Amino acid sequence: MKLAFIDCSIAGVSGDMLTAALIDAGASAERVKRAMTSAGGCLGEVRVRIRRVEINGIRAARVEVETRDEGGRSYHEIVTKLKKVSMPEQVRARALAALRRLAEAEARVHGRPIEELHLHEVGAADAVADIVGACTAADDLGLFEGEIISSEIAVGRGMTKATHGNLPIPPPAVLEILKGKPLFGVDTDNELTTPTGAALVATLAERFVRVFPPMRLTAVGYGAGKKDFPSPNLMRVCLGESVESLRPQEIAVLETNVDNVSGEVIGYTLGKLLAEGALDAGAIPMVMKKGRPGFLLRVLARPEDSERLSRLLMRETGTLGVRLLPSVHRYALEREVVKVDLRLGGRSFRPRVKISRDGGRVVSCAAEYEDARAIAEKTGTPLREVIRKVEDVARKQLEG
Repeated sequence: MKLAFIDCSIAGVSGDMLTAALIDAGASAERVKRAMTSAGGCLGEVRVRIRRVEINGIRAARVEVETRDEGGRSYHEIVTKLKKVSMPEQVRARALAALRRLAEAEARVHGRPIEELHLHEVGAADAVADIVGACTAADDLGLFEGEIISSEIAVGRGMTKATHGNLPIPPPAVLEILKGKPLFGVDTDNELTTPTGAALVATLAERFVRVFPPMRLTAVGYGAGKKDFPSPNLMRVCLGESVESLRPQEIAVLETNVDNVSGEVIGYTLGKLLAEGALDAGAIPMVMKKGRPGFLLRVLARPEDSERLSRLLMRETGTLGVRLLPSVHRYALEREVVKVDLRLGGRSFRPRVKISRDGGRVVSCAAEYEDARAIAEKTGTPLREVIRKVEDVARKQLEG
């Protein structure tokens, strides 16, 4: 399975450093720059510069975002404007999830409802550009089709300047975001991990590890921070393939029963849960009290996403409560998505296929439904025949 390891143990993590490291690892600098300019531009004029630098003898990428925008917007205003920016849906979903983490952390720090909160530094055009840039770079590398994990996160000490005055390091919002995540202190009077960086790693990483994971390396990218420290102000991203076989994953199971919700709303809700980061979601028909037909909605989620997805479930269905089954583990096969070459009806296609493996052995191939449907519509071929042909080509390609 494709694996990305975000190493935040050197000098913490910020949004621009993570974006730079992903570019240095192979993401398209031009695509990322366009995405950042477009996303930041919906809030204020931004200028993005990507260049190569050398830090303590190590070649790295550096991303610099210049803007005069100072933020001060409501969370709702930022989300509304960002939703109008054109970007892939999986990039949008993760960018909005990271922004939500930031806003919720700031709301807890200031003791105010998120609807009444005005975001300053984390709501400015440069911070939003960094968030979209990192998510775009991860998408460009195909990381959402594999697994992303993170190291322990380094944090500094001392005080830093902010809109509301001096704040302690680590900033309160960083600690709120990293609750439950492994972090450690570094003896330096500098802000190593920023709220934007913390929110991105907490959103993108499926798990955190204390040692370098077993993997077969294919690329390493370094991202440089703006300030000069006595030690290297760097973070890095390591890309490759996992060499682990089956391993238990901790997940949360969310459940609720509903008997007054239409099938259309159920389908919409399941789609929205998946777009917002649920690992899986489904609905089981059932008979409820007084013989009323209803559904059992069941959602698999990362433990840190359980509260957010529970609120979404209640908001969309009107259910009064959601059951949470924490500390549940599952075994999962290694998964990846590959593209195959298919000739059909005198035309060439590159459909995606989901591959599952157990210790390197292919267990199953499943054609991506949306790709197969598009081919069926363009060629007039029955969908089931398209799916069969795509999966046959995939098996031959993998066996060859």
